[in-house]
Amino acid sequence: MRNSTRLMLRTLLYSVSAGPIAVACATSAMAQSTTGSIGGTVTDASGAPVAGATVTATNEGTNSQASAVTSADGDYVLDGLRPAPYTIRVDAGGTPIERRVVLSIGQSATLDLAPQAEGTEIVVTGGRSLVESKTSEVATNVSQEQIRRLPQTDRNFLSFTQLAPGVQYNDSETNRGFRSGASTSSGVNVFIDGVSLKNSVLDQGVAGQQDSRGNPFGQLAVQEFRVLTQNYKAEYEQASAAIVTAITKSGTNEFHGEVFGAYTDKSLSKKSIFDIDANRPEPAFKRKQYGAALGGPIIQDKLFFFVSYEGNDQDRATNVILGNRTAPFLAQFGKFEGAFVSPFRGDNFFGKLTWTQDSDNTVDLSYSKRMETDIQGFGGTTSREAAENKKNDISTYLLKWTHRGDGFINEFSMDYLDYNYNPTSLNPDSPTFEYQGIVTFGSKDGSQDVRQQAMTVRNDFTYTALDNHVIKLGLKYSAQDYQFSKLFNVQPKYVFQGPDYSFPRQAFLGLGNPRIDASNNVWGAYIQDDWDLTDKLQINLGLRLDRESNMFNNDYVTPARAATLLRALPQTSYFDANNYITDGTDRPARNLIQPRIGFSYDFNDDQRTVVFGGYGRYYDRNVFNNTLDEKFRLQYTIGRFEFSSDGLPRNGSPTVLWNPAYLTRDGLIALQATALTGLPELFAVKNNAKAPSTDQFSLGIRQKFGDWNASVTGSYIRGQNGYTHLFATRNSNGLGGCCNTALANAAGFANVLIGFDGLDTRYKALYVTIDKPYNPSDGWGVGLAYTLQKAEQNGNDLFSLDKVLPKDFGFRDKAGVERHAIVLTGLIDLPLGIKFSTLTKLGSGQAFQVFDANTAPFFDINTTVIRSAFPDKNCLGIFARCEVDITFEKDFVISNDHTLSFAVDVFNLFNNKNYTSFNSFVCCGAPPSDFRFGEPNALLTLPRRIQFRAAYRF
Repeated sequence: MRNSTRLMLRTLLYSVSAGPIAVACATSAMAQSTTGSIGGTVTDASGAPVAGATVTATNEGTNSQASAVTSADGDYVLDGLRPAPYTIRVDAGGTPIERRVVLSIGQSATLDLAPQAEGTEIVVTGGRSLVESKTSEVATNVSQEQIRRLPQTDRNFLSFTQLAPGVQYNDSETNRGFRSGASTSSGVNVFIDGVSLKNSVLDQGVAGQQDSRGNPFGQLAVQEFRVLTQNYKAEYEQASAAIVTAITKSGTNEFHGEVFGAYTDKSLSKKSIFDIDANRPEPAFKRKQYGAALGGPIIQDKLFFFVSYEGNDQDRATNVILGNRTAPFLAQFGKFEGAFVSPFRGDNFFGKLTWTQDSDNTVDLSYSKRMETDIQGFGGTTSREAAENKKNDISTYLLKWTHRGDGFINEFSMDYLDYNYNPTSLNPDSPTFEYQGIVTFGSKDGSQDVRQQAMTVRNDFTYTALDNHVIKLGLKYSAQDYQFSKLFNVQPKYVFQGPDYSFPRQAFLGLGNPRIDASNNVWGAYIQDDWDLTDKLQINLGLRLDRESNMFNNDYVTPARAATLLRALPQTSYFDANNYITDGTDRPARNLIQPRIGFSYDFNDDQRTVVFGGYGRYYDRNVFNNTLDEKFRLQYTIGRFEFSSDGLPRNGSPTVLWNPAYLTRDGLIALQATALTGLPELFAVKNNAKAPSTDQFSLGIRQKFGDWNASVTGSYIRGQNGYTHLFATRNSNGLGGCCNTALANAAGFANVLIGFDGLDTRYKALYVTIDKPYNPSDGWGVGLAYTLQKAEQNGNDLFSLDKVLPKDFGFRDKAGVERHAIVLTGLIDLPLGIKFSTLTKLGSGQAFQVFDANTAPFFDINTTVIRSAFPDKNCLGIFARCEVDITFEKDFVISNDHTLSFAVDVFNLFNNKNYTSFNSFVCCGAPPSDFRFGEPNALLTLPRRIQFRAAYRF
């Protein structure tokens, strides 16, 4: 880690200085809501409040306890409770009252307690899950029962984020992640035990999910998680869209463990409609997933451990076929043809120690490791040897100390994240040989090595001793280092063109420094008050401040020739050269102030009918890769060499007489002076660019009907200041078509692109949820989440080049978002001990972007229309996406607490054809049919497939 000594010393000094603050005025055990709370009122038989009663919550797994004393109004709050089954006991000096309940992650649950008959001790068995009704947050909890039983293809726990309305999970074979509203996947964040997995360097919001078919964390280690869609409180950070906060499993006073395996392959899958239409054989496929976990006591009631491992092995086959299969080319290159395996290997490790020193102090120490290799990037005319290995390595370390005092809870933590995204050529020492239209072999023409390291110190404090208030304070500091190496054409690439393939016409070689390092200091602070204004009305008031020292490549110094060019370009309403030229001091650290307010009103003070709502400002960050080219394009170029058989100019470009000595890197280096470097594009970052943010509004009602819970929520989210790029070289003084590059060329640049913080989104939605939680005594549970939504944006995500400004695009439906989405879940215990579950997803079809240049003058910025369209409804005439997944599972009890289970999963039961990648180009007065407009080119979800699973649990 660059400057690791500096970073470690600075972090340790900060943690030492924060020590006294941790007890005196720091922040809450509710940071990122890895815990929950239970509160309510204790009354006597007549209904009068009982003051001075002691309420104690005992964790049934570890025997750890938390206590509170009721106020004069009989109110109590038990905060900072870990998700677990609890026995709640009230002792007011007489006969105690007991309840057995299950608390979920992040819940602020209400539990009123009153005796049924004087002198009678009450014990309710069964451990019913508590229901959260008074929160102003729009959130969905996913339980361990749902994680374990609901069907899923790949054991990625993030796939269950789609149980929350407004959230979309991307089940792509090479890029799995989630998004919400009108935001991109970069707007989300995931916390594991409070450790942020925010991807600060690349545009996939979760570290490790960039171009990956793997899982961010071992599912065996996840106890449960919570999806916060909107109006989350001030303790949450670095997200403008949905947040996932998960808690890992811990050991208890009893040993528990699990061993599992899952298997599927080509013989258990239906053939793709595209393979059928093209008369192609079904490609090879095999996937094995396996793992084990064990947890238990080291010292009863004091010290516990939990460890887990999961493996994920996948083999797919990809066909390599020559583009020209004539006899001479088959003789020369036929060895590259065939079906070759594309293997993926993933390993997830997790370990955790929990030390309960006493009822007031708990220390957690945990470590996770994720390692992936994935051979991709070949097929068609690209040979297997020209593939790349997409390597992902992520490690996290966490030390957390929770201290419970008289009326307060303090939580201090230190964590470290090390993320390495490293797609690497399989043959890094070989040149790349491209025979155009025939085959490419040798080496992949580029590798990357991107690293994000962060050491974070956090302190959270919750104060509950003030009547009718739960006050939370938080401080955070994170020292982050970023390292980029973009090794494009480090080994030369030779391009052979017909009709004479005897020598390369061109060669490309990377020249210059491929590495960029940067550091970033991130501070955060918040204060929050959950204020029970009356027995029925709760107000949530919060304020958050975040600050980053280096969000927009802040220490960059504009070179003199670049500054001269920027000043010479047309100055317009959107481009002032002085705002793009910096001496390294013109880009200030931004103070991101975020007010958040919410309310809930319980009409009858019985948690049955509750109105809730809120508003909040939520800032995200601009990922470092978005502004990297400002510096990278100036220090690293791709040299182009033109060769000929006579050394004469060709098409106006000078050439070099071909010599086989040039067929190596050293040979081209010797020829470097003749390289046509191809003028680099000049990228310029806006000095006063604002961080992307959303303003979120929500209003809804929750209703409880017996064991059923329902809610209806209206949502409006306005996103602003998204980062995109524009041309600064447009004709007509910056307001016409692209591009007048004469000034740029004269200064040694191909073109000029400027960063612009004008990407805006709008989102309107109605969320409907109906849920009957699963309970073993009932033997069934069902849920429905329906989303009616309209997600819009103006420009394009990173390059808005088809119009002058993003606003000129107008707002249109955001690509990838459906108007209607339904998710149905069911957990049902059938006769003979068979367990049935289903996860059914229905949608009206994802919008896709249309480029419509069908009005003369064609391809003019004033006549070209960027709009959206939706796919045909090919499922029941109502939906464009239908996927019914089911599971049957049977448990066999071997002995007490020892169970062997077998399960079969069927994905896409009815083999629905859910399409994506639609033809979306219309041009030049021709009818859309000429361009096969609206026809799909790929499947959004795979055809029907079957998976077998087995597990042993004790």
